[in-house]
This record gives sequence, C-alpha cells and structure tokens, in this order.
Amino acid sequence: MVKKTPTIPDPPVFQEKTPVLQGTNFRKRANPSRQWLLFSCLIIVGIIVLALVSSTALGWLKNVKISFNPAPTPVPALSFNVNRTASYAGLAYTVLNAQYATSFADDGIQTGPAIVRLNMKVTNPSTEQISVIYYDVARLIAPKLDPISPTNVTLSVGPQARTSETGWIDFSVPRGMRLDTLKLQLGSTVIGEYLVTIPFSGAFHPEIYKDRSVPQSLDINYGFPHNAPLYLTYHLSRVDIRYAYRGNQAKAGQQYYVLNFSVSNPNGDKVSPGFGYDYVRLIYNGGPPHPPVDNTLPYTFNAGAKGVNGRVVFTGPAGLGSITIDFLIQYTSAGNEYSVSL
Repeated sequence: MVKKTPTIPDPPVFQEKTPVLQGTNFRKRANPSRQWLLFSCLIIVGIIVLALVSSTALGWLKNVKISFNPAPTPVPALSFNVNRTASYAGLAYTVLNAQYATSFADDGIQTGPAIVRLNMKVTNPSTEQISVIYYDVARLIAPKLDPISPTNVTLSVGPQARTSETGWIDFSVPRGMRLDTLKLQLGSTVIGEYLVTIPFSGAFHPEIYKDRSVPQSLDINYGFPHNAPLYLTYHLSRVDIRYAYRGNQAKAGQQYYVLNFSVSNPNGDKVSPGFGYDYVRLIYNGGPPHPPVDNTLPYTFNAGAKGVNGRVVFTGPAGLGSITIDFLIQYTSAGNEYSVSL
C-alpha cells in the first residue's frame, strides 16, 4: 500500500491594493475678504432691523400710560346735613355737614377702618387774627367712645381779622358710625377751658355761648388827695360778658367781664394815675378785690382831655348778677366801691 503524503494547502496570498485617489483637484479655501463682506452685511441688516423694532416699541410705549401710584377709586360717602353754629375763642364755627366713608381720596392719613369728615366754616368777626390748634381743641364725641382726636385738618390755624374760611376736619372712626349721633367738642381739657359742644341732631342752644353786653351809666370822680383839687371823671358805658377775650377761651365755670370806660381830665395839668392794673379792682360774691387780666387805659391823661376810651378786663364766675368796682385810693390800700347790676 502506497503511503500518501498529506497535502497542505498553500496559505492565501493577500494582494495589497493600490489606493485610488478620489480626485485629483482639491477644493479651494474660500476667499477671506468675501467672508468679511458677508459678515458685515449681516451686522448692518441686524442693526437696521433692531432700529426699526426699537422705534416701533418706543412709539408704542409713549402711548401707554403707566402709573405706579394710581389715584384711588372714589368711595361713596354718606352725608348728614348739620348747619349749626357756636362760638369758641372768639370765632364762629359752623358745622356745614358730616360725611362718613371708608376713605377719602384727598386724605391719605388714616389710622382706623373709616373716616368721619366735618365740613366747616370759620368766621373771625374781630379786628385781630386769632390762632387755634385744632389737634389740641377739636374732638369728635361719639356714644360709648372716648373723645376722638383729628387725624387731618385743612382749616388754617386761624382766619385773619374779619374774614371767613372753609375747610374740613377728619377723624378716624370704627365702621358703621351713625352721623346723627355725633357731636363736635371745641376746647382744651388739658388747660381746663370752657368747652363748647355742637350736637349734629337733637336739642341745641347756641345762645349760651354768645357774648352779651349790659349798658351802664355810672360816673366816678377819681380824686388825688395829694394833688388836690385834681381829679379824673370815669364814665362806665357798658359791661361786656364773654366766654372768650382776644382769642383766649375762658376757663371752665369762668367768664370775662370787660369794663368799658370813657375818661375825661377837666384839669389844666396832666394827671397820671398809672395803668388800670394799678388801681382798678373787681369784687364779686363778697370776696376780696381781684386785679385785671388786661387793660387799655393810658398811664397819663393830658390836660383837658375828653372821652379817652379804654377797657379794664377781669375774669370771674360765670353768670354773675352783679359786681362791685373798686377804685384804689392813690398811695393807699383803701378804695372806693361802686356796685353794678348785670
């Protein structure tokens, strides 16, 4: 048997491929100057578009009104007609009407849930300006509540002589306040003034706050024993009884008693008795002599002077039916007394 030699196949022969070039022409790089031209055009177009958009938006914004503090919407107010007048500190106060609202557009000062506004007229009939601080003397009186102080006032501190003004006083109040139950009180309790009250409804007697005058016809010959026969003649023309004098309100239970004199000097020489503070006194209820609180009589009366007017002012208990005027004798503590009915 013939022995066969195994045949081993030859390993495959790998042939190396020759690389084939895809193209013989390479793409040329773009021209840099053209790129910058294109980029610049895009920027210019963008700027133009942005300018157009900004101009349009600006025109739109000009027509849009934006308010960071918009005016509050007016709140309906309840109103109650009062029209009552009373005098305080020499001024005539009229409460025209009272209003109630949760707020008022022209008053940003509010410390409570609602406001009562008093629309007022104030008249000064005197010949001088009178000043009043409403935060100290004005109070709103309401049932079951302590007197309420103002939160805002548009009235001036005092009208000029012989003028009138209008304005309002606001008070912060609880909700549901009934206007017909309220009162306005004028006067300072801190310094003990005589209080004036104006109720908005019900009984009202304003005559109790008015001044009154009592005509007189008393003549007093006031002599000077150390300069005899010199004397002055004092004619008492009237006594004014007031709750206020020159803008000052009387104290509780008191009134001002104003003695109006006309003085003549029939002598050929000047006579100087001093000011009224020095020698005129007031006696009431059997008490001691009281000095004046004000005087306009001159210190000296010229020779032959006639009808020189002046007043001497005192305070005393309200409602006196009579008073006694005491003229002190010069250089002594004694005096001559003259009774006057009021």
